[in-house]
Amino acid sequence: MNWGTLTAVLCTLGLSVGCQNPVRDPIDSVVDRVTTDRQEMTKGRRQYPFALAQSGGELITLDATSDYLNTLIQRLARTTTSPFQWEVRLINDASINAWALPGGKMGVNWGLLNAVEAESELVSVLGHEMAHSLERHGTGQQTMGSLVGLASTLIEIGLGERAQTPTGQQLLNLGQGLIMGQYSQSNELEADREGVRLMVSADFDPRGAIRMQERLARLGSSNSLAQKLLGTHPISRERLAAIQAVVAQYPVKDQPPSPAFAAMKAELSEARKGLEALSKARAAGAKKQWDQALTAVAEAQRLRPGEPSIWRVQAELLVAAGRPTEAITAALQVVDLAPDDPVSELLLGYCYDAAGDQANAQIARDRAKRLAQ
Repeated sequence: MNWGTLTAVLCTLGLSVGCQNPVRDPIDSVVDRVTTDRQEMTKGRRQYPFALAQSGGELITLDATSDYLNTLIQRLARTTTSPFQWEVRLINDASINAWALPGGKMGVNWGLLNAVEAESELVSVLGHEMAHSLERHGTGQQTMGSLVGLASTLIEIGLGERAQTPTGQQLLNLGQGLIMGQYSQSNELEADREGVRLMVSADFDPRGAIRMQERLARLGSSNSLAQKLLGTHPISRERLAAIQAVVAQYPVKDQPPSPAFAAMKAELSEARKGLEALSKARAAGAKKQWDQALTAVAEAQRLRPGEPSIWRVQAELLVAAGRPTEAITAALQVVDLAPDDPVSELLLGYCYDAAGDQANAQIARDRAKRLAQ
């Protein structure tokens, strides 16, 4: 795939989660005529690194948690006949959210894992997002252009946009939260129904879906971190009643506590100070409080030195603070930690460009093109 093709792909990205008011969705009736399973998988694979970067960056050092998430999704996947190659990545973002790309590529924020109190609650979210992929809702809604803003930024940076321009400054927004697309209300209700069916087929307690909806509704009134998910998956009386009616069709299942769930919670608790330090850095950076932001990100690096998403935020902050030479050092560390990620190379090219080193900037952009093929 050449760079022009990549541009076209990025500009038509469609993501996973969200809803809007219309009850009927005429797009669904023609989706199967315009896409195939193979096309869905290709689309998701190409979109994955950019979606991961925009949603906060992947957490790569929480091995037990990542393995646990993928074990859950594979257990759900075995109940389907889909050829999708299911994969879940853990996202370095404190907000309560999850998403699924076409073709089975998924992301789960550590903030969601922090919020759930039982395995069945987590599985209800995974099942819901899996259902969006299975029903090809992302393809049906891709004209919403949920990642067009990100794609435009990456493309312009890749073509040599200077750091001092407004477009260049937008890179600082990477890792501060995914711009979600929108699904129709019928898509959301369908994903709720199918998600519960997947849970039951995989031998999970379907009541977790009700408890998760109720938990989000409670958090929404007091926890701003829940607003991202609630903004795209609003909890209405009608939707909760519909989920309750679906769950009532299945027998109650009492599940014992999951040792793997407990291990995930323990690993996340151990990492939490470093992850929260990064959240503080992002918040200070959004207010252009560069010294406070850089102090917080340095603390995050001290606690979690092997996480590329933390070094990425440092590079972005340093460019924004007018220190591009130092940003190059941080960006090189990102490349070392995530050598196969095209966004890492785009970031490095951006930092070189900000420092006035056009030759190395072009080399990095060329490597990004090759990795994105």
